[in-house]
Parts: sequence; C-alpha cells; structure tokens
Amino acid sequence: MKRPVITGLTLLIALALSLPAAAQRDRDRETETVDRTVPFPANGTLRLKTFSGRVKITGTSGDQVVIHAVRRATRDRLDDIKLEITTSGSTVEIDANHRLVERRNDNVVDTEFDIQVPARARLDIKTFSAPVTVIGVNGSQNIDGFSSSITIESSEFGDGNNIDVNTFSGEVRLRLPASAKGNISFNSFSGSFESDLPVTLNSSSRRNFRGSLNGGGSGDFRLKTFSGDVTIRR
Repeated sequence: MKRPVITGLTLLIALALSLPAAAQRDRDRETETVDRTVPFPANGTLRLKTFSGRVKITGTSGDQVVIHAVRRATRDRLDDIKLEITTSGSTVEIDANHRLVERRNDNVVDTEFDIQVPARARLDIKTFSAPVTVIGVNGSQNIDGFSSSITIESSEFGDGNNIDVNTFSGEVRLRLPASAKGNISFNSFSGSFESDLPVTLNSSSRRNFRGSLNGGGSGDFRLKTFSGDVTIRR
C-alpha cells in the first residue's frame, strides 16, 4: 500500500486553513476589567480560586484588599461566568470563575490579578496554570497549583508562620530574610532542592527529607512538587 507523501506545500495549506479559525477566536475575545476595594478583617485570610492567567499579590501597610482584575474571554463566557468577591467572617474570598450558567465547554475565564493586601494577611490560593507571585506578605501562605510557577518574596517573616506549597510541574522560588527559620519538609518525584539558608536534615532520601531551616522554629515550610524544582534564596 502506497503511503501518502506529506510535502511542505501540504503543511502550508493545512496551516493556512487553520489560521482563520484561530484568528476568529482571538477576535471574538473581549476584555473586562474589575476593580474592587473591600475591608480586610483583623487576622483575616484572603482565599483566591482561579484557573489560568496570572496572580500577583503584594503586601501593604493598609487594612483593605484592593483588587484589580483583567478578564479575557468571549462575550457569552464573560456573561455566564463572573468574578465573585465575598466576605464571610474573617475570610475574603475571590472566585475567578463563578458560574451563573453551567457550560460543558469553555467554562473558565483567563484572569490576570493584581491584588494588594495587608502585609499580615494569611493567604489560601488555588490555581491550575496561572503563575503566582507573592511579595511582602508575612502571614501564613497555602498555595496549591498544577503547572503554576510559584514565587514568594518576603523581607520579614515571623516565627510561627507557615508556607505550604503544593504544585505538580511548576517551579517554586522562595526569597526569605536571612533570619527566617522553622521546620522544613520537601517531597518530590523528580524535582531538586537548593537553599541559601542553612538546612539541617533529620531524615532524608533522594527526593524527600525533613529538617530544620536556620536551626528550626515554630513555623513549617512544607514544599511538595512532582517534577518542579524548589529554591530558597535570601
């Protein structure tokens, strides 16, 4: 049986046929901007659920949460899926994909977040592919992603606070003050670990260990990946 020959011209024709559909999808996308400022409860937690886009959270000296979000999707998706912001007790929750109408396909909105929170805030972030950057937040942080790269930068990190990061393939980068200390655990299938701060191991294997960061303390650094590398810089 003679196999068909795929030539460069054939590939060019196939590409040319696919370009109009892709271009039409891009033309159909619209942009929606959301700006909200809400009071932040004392000793409060910011909880964010998103899927794709980007997340940047910056700690400030204020007592409010300032949210700037840019959402991109088709008009019908923007109408059916809203960005919801609620406060319950001491928690401010942001849901980037609150569905008003159930959709079988195209059920998320690409969202870029720039959020300011009080530096003392606790964070609870869940994402899929959006990279997460946290700067100047000194409270405990729980960040859960899939392919998200995660960067945490803090010039002041109090003893007793926790950093709990869980990602599948994204890299994890921590920049901590030289005085940061606590218990540390690293768990990975194929990722590597590197630290500028001294780490004393209590138990270890090639990809998994428990130990002390800077002699230990009352806080916990729990870092879990599948293939992503973890680095701690000062």
